[in-house]
Amino acid sequence: MIFQSGALLLAIIAPYALKHLHIFGERDYKVAQGLVFNLTLPCAIILSFATNKHDMRMLWIVLFGFFACAIPLFIVYLGSRGDERNYRAFQMLNASGLNLGAFCLPVVQTFMGASAGLPIIMLDIGNATVATAGSLTITRTLLNMDDNFKSLPLSLRLRNIAHDFLGSISFDIYMLMLVFMFLHITIPQPIVTLITPFANANAFCAMAMIGLMMEIPDNRKDRLELLKVIGWRAVFGVIIAVAAWFLLPFDMRIREIIVLGAFAPITIFSTKFTDSLTGNAKLAGFSLTVTAIISLVVMTVLHAALPGA
Repeated sequence: MIFQSGALLLAIIAPYALKHLHIFGERDYKVAQGLVFNLTLPCAIILSFATNKHDMRMLWIVLFGFFACAIPLFIVYLGSRGDERNYRAFQMLNASGLNLGAFCLPVVQTFMGASAGLPIIMLDIGNATVATAGSLTITRTLLNMDDNFKSLPLSLRLRNIAHDFLGSISFDIYMLMLVFMFLHITIPQPIVTLITPFANANAFCAMAMIGLMMEIPDNRKDRLELLKVIGWRAVFGVIIAVAAWFLLPFDMRIREIIVLGAFAPITIFSTKFTDSLTGNAKLAGFSLTVTAIISLVVMTVLHAALPGA
């Protein structure tokens, strides 16, 4: 297991080192981002649905994921009063939400096999309803950060929000797989064969993307705000993990998977939204990388300690 974690950590560090050797450019992370969100992650989602049994009780995990993402957003809004508006937005966007598809899914599958992917995907369906677009709209509205958006007619605002959701291929695939689950539709074997190589590449591509995004901020205030976010996420992670372990009606293996997911890092969407609302792309990318490394260590320790393996 140490070697598995080490391999994932190396997949983060190596691209970062290559970037500083000028083999990759500052914006090359967008290539990896495009591959993950438009190819490898959708294939990994489909493969997990195609190769695992679908228990309808797992819809409880979807609901759990929704509240695990939504509630922290409002708590941070109340708890960050007194900070500058840009930093409040940074805390709200980055202290809430779980990076499940692009980070936790490949980590958990590396630790526990391909069958461990389905609970994470179900958790991410609930999480994604907030993280992919809802968090941006809520943050922007509560902090009054977009006068243009507020001035739009309600129909256009709803259209923009719908576009944010439907513009995410991963979210669309989640919804499609959920429909397949309700209708008991199976994925044809030839499609499974075709997507398997891309799904298997998801772990490396996701870790490489994180490494390419990493850049250390030189602003002391930025570093202090990152420490606040780490503190918020640690508290929320413990609460979500305890709730999952004691409240969810599943066997120990599934509950362990959800516990690991509770300590997932900042979402990719949060880094994108932070950049669009505050213009601080460097802080957003560094925050993702730092929390990803912390998450990898915590998830490794928990997987070794919990009895559900």
